[in-house]
Parts: sequence; C-alpha cells; structure tokens
Amino acid sequence: MSPLPLLGFVAWSGTGKTTLLERLIPLLGQRGLRLGVLKHTHHDFDMDKPGKDSHRLRQAGARQVMAASDRRHALICETPEGEPPLEALLARFDRDQLDLLLIEGFKHRHFPKIELHRGAIGRPLLFPDDPDIVALISDRPQATTLPQFRFEDLDAIADFVCARLPIRDAQPPLPPLRLLARAQEAIPNPAGETCLSGYLAQDADGCLLVRPASAVMPSALPAANCLIECATNSAIAPGERVRIRLLSESNSRCDLPHKKFDPT
Repeated sequence: MSPLPLLGFVAWSGTGKTTLLERLIPLLGQRGLRLGVLKHTHHDFDMDKPGKDSHRLRQAGARQVMAASDRRHALICETPEGEPPLEALLARFDRDQLDLLLIEGFKHRHFPKIELHRGAIGRPLLFPDDPDIVALISDRPQATTLPQFRFEDLDAIADFVCARLPIRDAQPPLPPLRLLARAQEAIPNPAGETCLSGYLAQDADGCLLVRPASAVMPSALPAANCLIECATNSAIAPGERVRIRLLSESNSRCDLPHKKFDPT
C-alpha cells in the first residue's frame, strides 16, 4: 500500500494558516482531490459541548467516546499520558479514502511543508532552518530559491499542490462483458479447449443463439463475433445455455444478426 501523501502548512501563530486552508480546500476539491486535515492545537481543547450525552459519558470516566450518525462519526479520546506520536495520529486516517492529508502545525516534525509568513507578525522566517519546507507563501518577496506565492494566489497554490502529488494508479480495466446464450446446435470440443470461436445471433424474440463459427459457412471460416466459454472443456449439447464474450465493441450495442430459430 502506497503511503498517504502529506503536506504541511506551518507558520507562527496569527499568520492565518486556518484561513488560508479554508479558502484553499474548496479549490483542491474542485480538482478532484479527496482531502483530510490534521490540525495541531493547544493541549486543553475540547470539541465536545457540556451537557451533550457524549460529554456526560466522558465526564463519567469513559476514555474513548464515539458519536455516530448516518452522516458522520467522531471519536474523542482522552490522552492523560500525553500527546500521541504523529505516526499514531496519521494511522487514524483511512488512506484508501484520501488523496492528500493536509497538516496544520507540527512544524518540528519531518514531512513536506509550505511556510506562511507575514512581516507584520515580526517573527523570523522558518525555511532557512527547515529543509522540509518546499514553498513559501508571504506578503512580500523573500530572498530564496523556493517557489513563492502571495496569500491571494490561491489558484497558483492549488496548482503547486496538485503538481506535487504522485500520478494516480490507472484504474483496472473492467472485466469483459459476459452474456448467456443457447447453443443452436451441438458444439464439439475434441481438443478440450476452454474457449471456442462462435457466431452469435438472436431470434425474432431477442433470445441469443450461438453456434460454432465454422458451422455458418463450412467452406470458409467466417469472422467469429464471440467466444464460447467451455466450463467443463467438453462438447456442448444443443439447447444448452453457455456463457459467451463479445469480440467487438460494435456488437456490445446488441446490433447482432437476427436469425430465425430452428428448434430442430
């Protein structure tokens, strides 16, 4: 399983990390990305509300409480032993459901990060001492070879984020279309093949009929339009129902020859 791509946004407090992400996430969503967010916050935060059932259960002593509905669920864990390792927090995310995990904070940990900087904050730049910073968002140009963006360059920032992502694996091809047809005559299989060339048609009622391709024109083998699957590697009796696979996309539209069915 490939690792979940991470991209952090780091800055001194008051720079506007959350505000930027709030504006950037919709643009990344429009580009088809499924996003997760991990936010570092102060030690005594509480998302729960006093008086709610989940809060009452935690107050009663439950170490973990999950609230769940048909639209979302949330797990609240008490950690009196201290902040969990970053790796443990990352493991909580379902990587099969995400293309990118955005991380706000955790600036002292090692993963790719974009630094946000505002001169009015009066704090030093982070990138000179952090080799994990891959780009800079600033309200004024800085002396660096890193890609630089202004806070309002949201489309350019979104393009930069997308360009860093690995190319998604190609989706596996769909399995071939398989249909059921009735053998119009005996279909010999002396060599015990798993598939035989066949000629597929349909009667006036639309029922699919199949016969060996060689039976249509004995003097010359016609172009088969299907493959007959031989499940038991043996001959197929007249009237037996068999699975067939179409050979051409044109036949997948069911523009098959109409044949009058001869029950004999």
